[in-house]
Order: sequence, then structure tokens, then C-alpha cells
Amino acid sequence: MSQKLQEVSNSDHSSFSNETNSQHRESPKKCPPKEAFHNSQAEFNLADTFLGRLYNDPDPPLGPLSSLPNGVNPEQSNSVPFEVFSSDSLSREQLLLEQEKDPELTLLCDKAITEDEAENVPVCFYLKKGILMRKWRPPDVSAFDEWRVYHQVVVPKVYRSDVLSLAHETPFSGHLGVNKTYHRILNHFFWPNLKKDVSYFCRTCHTCQLVGKPNQTIPPAPLKPIPAFEEPFSRVIIDCVGPLPKTKSGNQYMLTIMCASTRFPEAIPVRDIKAKTVCKVLIKFFTLVGLPKSVQSDQGSNFMSRVFQQAMYQLNIRQVTSSAYHPQSQGALERFHQTLKSMIRTYCFENVKDWDEGVHFLMFAARESIQESLGFSPFELVFGHRVRGPLKMLKEKWMCETEDLNILDYVCKFKYRLHRACEIARENLKSAQNSMKLRYDKRAVDRSFSPGNKVLVFLPVPNSPLHARYFGPYVIHKKVSDTDYIVLTPDRRKSKRLCHINMLKKYYERNSKDNSFKITSSIVTSEVDCEDEVEGQNVPEMCIKLQNSDVMSNLDKKLCHLSTVQSEQIGSLLRDFSHLFSDSPTRTNLVYHDVDVGDSKSIKQHPYRMNPVKSKHLRDEIQYMLKHDIIEPSDSEWSSPCILVPKPDGSFRFCTDYRKVNTVTRTDSYPIPRVDDCIDRIGNARFVTKFDLLKGYWEIPLTDRAKRVSAFVTPDGLFQYKVMPFGMKNAPATFQRLLNNITASLENCEVYIDDIIVYSNSWYEHVTRIRSLFEKLTEANLTVNLVKSEIAHANVIFLGHVVGQGEVKPVKAKVEAIDKYPVPATKKQLMRFLGMAGTIGDFVGIFPMLLLRSRIY
Repeated sequence: MSQKLQEVSNSDHSSFSNETNSQHRESPKKCPPKEAFHNSQAEFNLADTFLGRLYNDPDPPLGPLSSLPNGVNPEQSNSVPFEVFSSDSLSREQLLLEQEKDPELTLLCDKAITEDEAENVPVCFYLKKGILMRKWRPPDVSAFDEWRVYHQVVVPKVYRSDVLSLAHETPFSGHLGVNKTYHRILNHFFWPNLKKDVSYFCRTCHTCQLVGKPNQTIPPAPLKPIPAFEEPFSRVIIDCVGPLPKTKSGNQYMLTIMCASTRFPEAIPVRDIKAKTVCKVLIKFFTLVGLPKSVQSDQGSNFMSRVFQQAMYQLNIRQVTSSAYHPQSQGALERFHQTLKSMIRTYCFENVKDWDEGVHFLMFAARESIQESLGFSPFELVFGHRVRGPLKMLKEKWMCETEDLNILDYVCKFKYRLHRACEIARENLKSAQNSMKLRYDKRAVDRSFSPGNKVLVFLPVPNSPLHARYFGPYVIHKKVSDTDYIVLTPDRRKSKRLCHINMLKKYYERNSKDNSFKITSSIVTSEVDCEDEVEGQNVPEMCIKLQNSDVMSNLDKKLCHLSTVQSEQIGSLLRDFSHLFSDSPTRTNLVYHDVDVGDSKSIKQHPYRMNPVKSKHLRDEIQYMLKHDIIEPSDSEWSSPCILVPKPDGSFRFCTDYRKVNTVTRTDSYPIPRVDDCIDRIGNARFVTKFDLLKGYWEIPLTDRAKRVSAFVTPDGLFQYKVMPFGMKNAPATFQRLLNNITASLENCEVYIDDIIVYSNSWYEHVTRIRSLFEKLTEANLTVNLVKSEIAHANVIFLGHVVGQGEVKPVKAKVEAIDKYPVPATKKQLMRFLGMAGTIGDFVGIFPMLLLRSRIY
């Protein structure tokens, strides 16, 4: 049995990890070192591990159960802390049965070849003793290096989740990233969409989400500036500092208070920071500056107590609490704490006194200093003049200046000076906040959650407040603001917690009962080639025509090449501009397409004959265009015939034959960009995005004159276009003009007809430029085709070339077509071959010489 299963898995024992079953051991106190080591080796048991179950060994490979210490029951011994396979049967017969039952493997079984035939092809499916296998030789491996060829067991759906768990979640797997897990499985096993299943499995791994990876940083939310300036002391911020070294007066803490508008600080030494003490000190301070409208504090137990809340209620003061573990909510006061502590240290160092004796001196220094964001000192904004301090006293002594003012003049000057100072401070604060937001938002991303969503919360470790990690998953209970959420934390001291969005990250839940994985984005950002594609086999594919709504409902599949953070950023951006991705084309109002035929006579043509199959497709296409307001019945004197051109996927493309109309149409000389210039400008960009417009020509309306000229005839009647049709002479020029006007102000954006390329060297710039493009397309009322768009790739196919990261390469399919073309035997075949080779002529240095020789002969 073990030999047969070894043939199926094509792997040695070490790839499945020699998992150990920890046994109860005797106390090492009575054993010498050598004897203890010998006992530990004898107790090493694989009976309950995957290998033991796989080979059905009745006894442990390294010793019988009787070797256990006395008094230890084998059934009570600790087993391996993970379960490898949920299926009880791992027999060869069960594998054969599951492969036959799996409908996804039916087509592969039908196309499988014999084991002898498989020796002559690099990639194929074949049968080995009835088991479906896959042979795969990597593209960079020579045909002579047979030892580097992989023979993989094709895993049926019922075993896939178990194989993924074995390759990722066990202690021998180490919870590695997508690429390493993928290649580890690929060494021995294969199934369709393996890479995508690995991505989903790693992304939904509970342990990986809690622990995190170095390359999975959660981007901060955009900065939300606090209202710039209000009436002084209408809103104050309070906090506690300590415990500090206990002074002779018994003071060990400080209650700090700051006016949010003027940044006027106050620090009051106190013996304790109980709610009763805090209330007494605050009321004493309010008798000096008046009662504020609101008091902001953190979620300290003294500020959240009933005593404090009752005091605020009786004084008619609104209490505002900051989100937990997010000191940026009251950053002005927290930054003042840093300055104050530094001042206290220097005071105590110079004067060798208790810190509470010098706090009032230090407060004078802080209030007299100019606040950078405001441009004035707190004294000036509160009292309307520069207070008399040591420096002003020295100046008065040297200058001998005295100024006598009567009461009226003093009041007028004081009022003007205070009013003007507040205005300037307000402007300075707004400017400082805008600059800060600009710097902060460079790496910020708009994120949001809804009630009921599961999240992980970054919280301190219990009994270790200086260490923090992610806990959860927890459920969002309520959305308080754009950045604050109430999260249910039933397993912690507080069952509800107000959390800032920067402390939250989305939790991806795995449905353990479902073995068919959804396609999601990758955790690891490094690029790998998807070798799990079926090559060399004519396996038919289901031709399903996707729409934008299908892509929007499954964005993870579209963005599976990005990291988790990048996928969330792009997904959020696409959802913000979801109006750009409707399933039917919109219509712009920026330009109209006109057809100028001069004094030419109208051209009337008859419809082409079609077989019944094409006639049905033609009627369906006409009904579609009538339903979506693209065409309308016509009584025009013009008429052009229609044709159906087959597509590679077997469907038909509706075209109107405007060749005769184009001969009498006046030319629009608007330039079309050179392909080489567009490609060269992309350069060394690390991120390249290509957008395709949804039936772009149909998004440009026609003038009334052009509508009549666009009329076309079918066996069922005469119709005319309401939008710009394909095939008209000046349609490319009109479309190029429109998109050039739309993207004129955008950097690193190239347009060629209906293909738009956005390229950048940094991720933040790329997201910003895509957002700017979406804003321009929104103004123009255009629709993007997400199905054909490629977002934030390292390389994209643009105008028949693979571009990105400083490389320009021909499309692989074109090279293969030229390589497989038979040797030309006639002049006609030679000219056809040269025409094909001309598509990659820029990449072949000898091509011009070959072309010259062909012309000579």
C-alpha cells in the first residue's frame, strides 16, 4: 500500500514533514544527560501523524507503545497539535473514485494520454496505473534535464483543502506566503486554478491575519483636520501625566489642560488622578477662564466614571472621548506633554528641586513662546498683548520707554489687536493643517467598514501593556464617524470599544465546509509566472461573456495579482467610481461626430445575403442596439450593407461596410500618436494600468447630418446610428481628439484611440493618477470596460507589445505563430511569412537584411 501511494504522490517522506507525537516523559531530574537524551529519542513517535496514518503501520516506527513510562496511558498521550487530513480514507481506490467523481477533472481525463506518449511532450496529462497525473517541465528547463521535470498528482476537489492545510498551516509548513506555498504544492500536486486557491487559503488563514507579515502594513486613513479656530476656551483638551517621582508635597501626577483654539496650556500637580480630584481641579480652572462648551479626553477610567460624567452634565459641558489607543485624536496636548517633560527634566537638573515647585515657571515659558501652527503665543491670543516677562523687562530698562494710554484708546487698540491676532492665527492654523494633511495623506487610503463586518483590532496584550498585536475577529457594532467605529470585544474587560480605523483591518473568513475556494488577491506582492495553466492540451473552455457588474461583484479575482493592502486600495477606488463601470455604454456631451460628404450624391446599397445562423445573430444584434438606444429606424436616402465578422471566441462582431461612404467623406487630419512614441514613454514604470472604454465609439453621439449618412440596411429594414459607428473614416480622429482633451492635464497618461495607459514608479502616485483619470472620465460621462482592463500590473499588452519595467517585448503568441509557420516554398508564402515577421521586426536585428534579400531574389 505504501509503495502505491508513493507512486501517486511522487514525493518523498520529507516533503510531507515528519510530524511528531509528543509523549509523556519521565522527569529528567533522575536521569543523567546521556540517558535522558536516549529516552527522548526512544519516545519520538510518528504513530498519530500523517505518515503513520498514511502507511497504516500498526506500531510506532521507533519503538513499541510498551516503552512508554509506567502509569502513562497511550490514549492519554498528547497527539500532534494539528490534523492533517479530514478524510479517513487515503487509499488508492478512494483517490481513483474521487478523481472520477470530480466534474472539474472530467475534461482532463478525456484528454489524458498514455505514460509512454507523455515522455515526448513538456506539459500534458497522462494516466499512471489509472491515476490522473500531470507532467510539467518548467519553461527554463532543458529537455535533457529530466530530473527537473515534475510529475504531479491531479488532486480532486475533496482533498484540496487538506493538501493546502498540510502545505501551509502545519508546524512543518511555517505559514509561508503564497509563492512558497504554491511551489511547495506544485512539486507533487496540481489542480486547475491552484495558484488562486493558494492565494485564497493564505489570505483567509486566521493565524497569518493575526500575526501579520512585514510586507502587509495597513495604510492609514486620510487625516481629518479638527475645525481650525473657535472662541478661546470653548473647547478644552484634558489628560493626565504620571506617575512621576513623588515630591515632598505628595504630588505624583499632573492634570494637563489645553485650549484647543489658542493652545493655552495649564499643568496642575495633584496627588492622585481620581475622578473626584480631577473634577475639583477642573472646576477651579473654569472659574478663571469660564465654562467651556466641550471637554475632550481619552478613555481613562477616571474620565469615563459616573462622577466625572455627572459633573460635566451638571455644568452643561459636552464630553468628547478620543478613540482608544489613538493619541493622535488629541495630538496638540500629547505633543505638549513631550515638551513639558523635557522642561521638567532640565529644571530639576539645574535647580535640584522637586518638579512641582517649577511647574508654574515652566507654564509661563510655554505660554510666552510662539506656537508654530498659529504664529502667535498663547498669551497674545488670550490677553491680546505680549505679557511682561524677563526679556521685556530688560528691553524697558535699556530703552527707557513708557507709554501712557487712556482707557478708550487702550480698549480700541486691545480689541483690534486681539481680533486681528485671532484672524491671522486662524489662517495660519488652516495653512499648517493643509500642509500636514498633504504630507500625511501621501500614503493614506480611504477605507470603511459597515456594521456587522468582522475586523481584527490592534490592542495591547493582556498583562503586558507595552506590547500590542492584533486580536479578533470582532464585529463592528456601530459607525460613529468616517474614522471611528464601536467594536464589540466580548472577551476583553470592556465589551464595547471605540476604535480608530487605523487600528482595524478587515478579517477574511474561510468557509471550512466548502472545498471550492473563491478567487481572491494574493498576500505576497512578488511576481511569479502562473505555471498552473494547462498548456499543450486542447481543453475546451466555457465562453462566458463577462460584464462590468460581474467584475465588480468579484474584484478579488480581478486584483488577485496585488497584495492585500494594494487590492483593498484599488477595490475602494473602483467602488468610489462605480458609476464608471455600468454594463451599457454611456454618452458624452463633450463632442459630436460629424460626417461631411460635401456635394456628393447619396449612396444606396443593398443588404448582403446571409445564412440562417448569421441572420439570427444579426436580428439579435439589431434588437440589442435598439434596446440600448444605439440605433433607430431611418428613412434616410443613404444605405450601407452590414456584415458579421467571426471573433476568436466563436461569436460575431457586427460591422457596417462604409467603404463607399468613406470615399466621399472629407478627411479629418487630426494626428494619431505614433505607436513607438507611446511605448517609449512608458519607460521604466513599475506599475502600469491599461483601461479600455466600453464600446468607446458608441459613447460619442452623432450630429443630425451624420445620422442620416450612417444609415445601414438589413433584410429586415433600414436603420441609422445615433452614436459613432465602427468603420467610419474619421472616427479614430474624433475619438483621439476627445481623449486627448480629457487627459491633457494628466501626467504619465498615454492614449491611443480607446486604450488609456497610466504608469508610475511608486504605488501612491499610481493610485493618485488613476483617481485623477477617473475624475476626468466622470466629467466626460464615459464608461470603462473592466473586463478588458488591466490594473496595476508590472507588464501589460499595449498595441501588440508587452511593456513595463523598462522592457518592450513582442507578444508571446505572435512569436509562437511565426515559429510554427512552415518553411515558405513559394513567393506568396514567403511574402506572407515576411508580413508576419514584420510584427516583430524591431526585435530582430537581421530582419532588414532578410527583407532586402527576399526583394532581390
